[in-house]
Amino acid sequence: MTGALARELAQVVPQLADLFAAIGSRTGAEAGITRDAYGAAETAAATLLIDYAKARGLDAGFDRVGNLNVTAHGCFGRAPEIVIGSHLDSVPLGGNYDGLAGVVAGIGLLAALSPVDPAAAARVRVIGFRGEESPWFGTAYLGSKLFTGQLAREEIESLRRPDTGKTLLEHLASIGVAAAALDGRPAVPLDRVRAYLELHIEQGPLLEALGLPVGVATAIRGNIRHPLAKCFGHYAHSAAVPRELRSDALIATAKLIAFADERWRGEIEAGHPDTVFTCGIFATDAKLHAMTKVPGEVTFSINIGGTDDAVMGRLHADLMSRAEQLSREHRVRFDFGRKVGTGATPLDAGIGRMLRDAGAAIGVSPHVMPTVGHDAAMFARRGIPAGMILVRNANGSHNAEEAMSMDDFATGLRVLIAAVVAIGSAGP
Repeated sequence: MTGALARELAQVVPQLADLFAAIGSRTGAEAGITRDAYGAAETAAATLLIDYAKARGLDAGFDRVGNLNVTAHGCFGRAPEIVIGSHLDSVPLGGNYDGLAGVVAGIGLLAALSPVDPAAAARVRVIGFRGEESPWFGTAYLGSKLFTGQLAREEIESLRRPDTGKTLLEHLASIGVAAAALDGRPAVPLDRVRAYLELHIEQGPLLEALGLPVGVATAIRGNIRHPLAKCFGHYAHSAAVPRELRSDALIATAKLIAFADERWRGEIEAGHPDTVFTCGIFATDAKLHAMTKVPGEVTFSINIGGTDDAVMGRLHADLMSRAEQLSREHRVRFDFGRKVGTGATPLDAGIGRMLRDAGAAIGVSPHVMPTVGHDAAMFARRGIPAGMILVRNANGSHNAEEAMSMDDFATGLRVLIAAVVAIGSAGP
């Protein structure tokens, strides 16, 4: 890194810390951050980012499908060679850095690089994707799917936010996206894009445990999900019905989840350590349940993740088979609802080596590891070489206690800048 670039970066990083704080204050509350997909808080975050970018002499605005775009001055209409992106939305009552860190890093890169290496900056387009988090519409990557032309019109018209009751099409219209723009084409030409790069906080404890500031992702875990499954039994008096005559929805569901945990452990012991299983929702109906009633209904979720589609499929099939057995054993009915998910996605090995070399050049040795679902998967699926930098985050993610330090963020940003310069130096 040249002395001039290092000086620009030293000026920019404190500004970015202030930008994080401003966005957190605008979109947060005491209990956490909520930037709703295609909603007011997500738009407010984008507006603050646009204001900062323009104050640094960059061009910033929204593309025709509603995502935030930032480029060097005079390059907004130019097809990019390098796309840097992440997402603007959060889960309800989440943290301030999940997604936002990558968008801020991209804008910080342009702010630092433009004055000292305008040719390198001109290759880059930074995207703040909307709607990456799945809780809002029941599925993930909406903004990046729209940007890359991978979201069917039927989904746009049918996906619905439960809290507003409005479809994705209606939400897009509310932020000024014309229905005619939703024609399945990428938001900008992708034929010149040589790489997609994404900086993101690590959403687990590994880097913290290893004492390392950054990592480099090898693959993005896929998933198989049932966001809203139910088990139906029969409400009954707890003291009047013997075990063999009960239809206990809770016992049956608890056995299914316990079985999933055992099968998960078996896959890990069989050599598939990247497999994960989560039941994030497990509830009886508060209006009907009571200490003295046999539970007649349970709502729950199924979330299988991993880097091997065959392993995920096998675990899912085993769960469905066990559910059939439990239905007979406990006289209940399982309704798993809609099955959604994304296949596992390997990231580009060449970009990964470049990111590791960039880390080594500044004196850090990034840990190599798989990661969870990110917008990078949508670019990899379009055949665009994609890579990810992961930044240490002390308290996990999807909670209000996310704790990325600005020193670690600055290290990740330096790796990102070095990679952009290296890609440009590599030629066509």
